Amino acid sequence: MPEVPKFLYLLVDAPLLIAIPIVIFAALAFWSRSKTAAVAAIAWNLYLIYELGMKAEEFCSGLNCVKRTPLYGVYPLLALVSMLALVQGYVHVRDNRRSGRLR
Repeated sequence: MPEVPKFLYLLVDAPLLIAIPIVIFAALAFWSRSKTAAVAAIAWNLYLIYELGMKAEEFCSGLNCVKRTPLYGVYPLLALVSMLALVQGYVHVRDNRRSGRLR
C-alpha cells in the first residue's frame, strides 16, 4: 500500500486550522450574500465537529481513530463545495459592484 502524503493529515493533526476556512466562508457568505458560501461554512463546521470528535475519541475508540477512510470522500467534497463557493462569491461581489456603478 502506498504511503499517504503527510500534508493530507494537516487538518487531522491540527483540527483548529479548520476554523480558517469556516471564518473565510462565513465572511464571504455575509459579505456577498452567497448561499453557496454559507453551505461551505456549514460543511467545514461539520467537518470540524467530526475531527474534534475523532480527537476526543467520541466517534471512535483506540486504533479505529487512526483509520480515516471517510476522508477520501470528505476532502474532495469539501474542495468542490469550497471552489463553488469561491466562484459564486466572486460573481455575487462582481455583480453587486456593477449594479452599484450603474445606478
